[in-house]
Amino acid sequence: MKGEILIVILLLAGVVWVFYNYSWTFYLFITLLIITVFYLFFVKKYDEFERGIIFRMGKFNRVVGPGWSVVMPFFEKEFSRIDARTHMIDIQIDEAYTSDDLKLELDGLFYYTVIDPEKAVLKIDDYTKGLKNIIVGETRNILGSMNMREVFANIDKLNDILLDKIRHTSWKWGIDVPMLQLKSVTPPIEIAEAMQSKEIASQQLQAKRFKAEAEKVVISAIGSAAKNLNDKAVMYLYIQALKDMGSGQGAKIIFPAEFMKIVDTVGSTNAALKGLDVTSLISQIKDKIVEEKK
Repeated sequence: MKGEILIVILLLAGVVWVFYNYSWTFYLFITLLIITVFYLFFVKKYDEFERGIIFRMGKFNRVVGPGWSVVMPFFEKEFSRIDARTHMIDIQIDEAYTSDDLKLELDGLFYYTVIDPEKAVLKIDDYTKGLKNIIVGETRNILGSMNMREVFANIDKLNDILLDKIRHTSWKWGIDVPMLQLKSVTPPIEIAEAMQSKEIASQQLQAKRFKAEAEKVVISAIGSAAKNLNDKAVMYLYIQALKDMGSGQGAKIIFPAEFMKIVDTVGSTNAALKGLDVTSLISQIKDKIVEEKK
């Protein structure tokens, strides 16, 4: 106010000076001075994303911007300047109890845009703080009607429910909330560890059941295939198994009597097994089977 009074006094002094000095340079000077003062104190500039709330004599008058707008000193003033862009705010809820009395911690974010600057200024003192309070309150109310399993099973639905309730109130303030997202829901440590242990045990049990079923299928398949094999083929598979068993260090193989009879038919070089190389023996038996097939 003092600055504006000083400007008026200077303008009056300039006018008086002009009356006493009829030089054209003074007219030019006064003209430039008036234009400069008018631009600095009467004109408000608003960027593309800005809106101004103008009060006239203490009452709301209009919303201005973007661009230039004339605001008359003494009678009008810029009460507030609003950023009309979409803003993102993080929100954290340290305590929220479910219907089964379990405490959860939630971390999320929401986006908001001021779509009606008049309501955003006149209907609420601090719309950012108001939005946070609504989100915290509605989240606690919704979680209080759900147990913990329902909460974790319906995170996406919970976001939609919260967004619907919040937008119902935010529109009254001239604010739109296009998106709300709960990034994490954290149960108590002991509950999380118990859930993890149960999940691990369930996975191990499922793996054991799968392995047992697979072994049954393999045994059944081998049994069905063995019915169509002759004695030589079965013996060949048996020898292959013995070979795999004997591949380890310090492995000992006990040959049944039936196997010894087959070995005797291979040749005179196989008459004694003492000190015989198992790999060489199997190779000779394979050759014998091939010869008989020919």
